[in-house]
Amino acid sequence: MIRSAVVFVLLLAVILGALYVLLFQPQQKALEDAERDGSLRAQEAANLRARVNDLEDMLDDLRQSGAELEAAVEEKEQKLVAMVATQDELLAELDQEISDGQVQIQRLRGMLRVNMVDEILFDSGEATVKPAGQEVLTRVGKVLKKAEGRQILVQGHTDNVQIVGRLAERFPTNWELSAARAVNVARFLQEAVGMDPSRLGAAGFSEYRPRADNETEKGRQMNRRIEIIIAPIPDEPDKED
Repeated sequence: MIRSAVVFVLLLAVILGALYVLLFQPQQKALEDAERDGSLRAQEAANLRARVNDLEDMLDDLRQSGAELEAAVEEKEQKLVAMVATQDELLAELDQEISDGQVQIQRLRGMLRVNMVDEILFDSGEATVKPAGQEVLTRVGKVLKKAEGRQILVQGHTDNVQIVGRLAERFPTNWELSAARAVNVARFLQEAVGMDPSRLGAAGFSEYRPRADNETEKGRQMNRRIEIIIAPIPDEPDKED
């Protein structure tokens, strides 16, 4: 009897073991596989969400960059239109002087250059603007006064003929003469025309930036000049604390 019971128990254990191996264990493995697969898919989903967020951030950056580029292009176009308008006004105001070869107006790289031979503004060896030159500068200044957002740089230039005699007491070299002429033109634009002095600058370059050969009288005449440069105002550097 006992032996039969033991055999029965053993047989039942074998059956249960077989059932576990045949039924439960595969389901347990399938469950573990499903849980592991679910964990992987959840990680993949999280990675995809992160990637989508990164792409959305990149898209926002591209949209912002595109808007900034569009604004920059529009600003440059507006500045170009304003520069062309200033050039056209100067051409109209100085039509006679341009025809006489006394004035040249050039546009280059976002700037305008008004080149004026010295005799239109000054008497020989003088740095004071003569009345006829004041009239010309008044017409020029009225146009430049409207060129907002631009700096006006007045540059004095001479030929290479050295200053001698009594004139050398006032202007020892061409440096002093070119600088004095540039400063007096800038002062006239400020005081007589009413231009904002913060937009004005003056510099003398003596004989060292010739536009023509100083070996001929015509070349020396071209080199004795005042150049007025109309250029963008540079950004101010960051101030130190």
